[in-house]
Amino acid sequence: MRPIRIAALGGSLRSGSVSAAALRVCAARARAAGAEVTVVCGTELVLPPYDPEVRFRSAREARLLAALRRADGVLLASPTYHGGMSGLLKNALDHTEGLAEEGYLDGRSVGCLAVAWNEVAGASALASLRASAQSLRGWAVPMGVVVPAGTEFTPDDICTDPRTTRRLDILTDQLLDFARTHRAGHDPAPHRTPTPTTASRA
Repeated sequence: MRPIRIAALGGSLRSGSVSAAALRVCAARARAAGAEVTVVCGTELVLPPYDPEVRFRSAREARLLAALRRADGVLLASPTYHGGMSGLLKNALDHTEGLAEEGYLDGRSVGCLAVAWNEVAGASALASLRASAQSLRGWAVPMGVVVPAGTEFTPDDICTDPRTTRRLDILTDQLLDFARTHRAGHDPAPHRTPTPTTASRA
């Protein structure tokens, strides 16, 4: 059986981004659990404003859609901008209209995290991430994480705050568990030779 595939999207262009670091922590945990993780972050998400009239799709958009198409689960990470997700990530999610005929993110678990300087703005941004995930027919996992903007990460992407680390671990584990459960319920059953009935033996 192939491993679980995760598409991890990070919506910050800032050097030393806390949301990107938190995303990498989750990606590392998912890989350690045997998942294949494709990270699409920062400049890789720089796309033209979504225009439904444009038929040409750029190489970056094609890569984004391919990663989402293959994924069993999706991670969304964003800094909080004025109480919502970044425009970079929102525009990338708008481009998932290219998956409309395939049901958008239907059948995929989605984990969401936001980074904020205060809890009210962070909760609002997290809610916007979850609302977008659900509008795209994804299954937002119960755990959502607001990472304090002052959280520090080591150069090898280890979070120095145990409480935040624990929350990111739970988020990642739920994402993987939900993805496995859904896939198990939709994979074809293994072929078995029918057991002869009494009537067939007669």
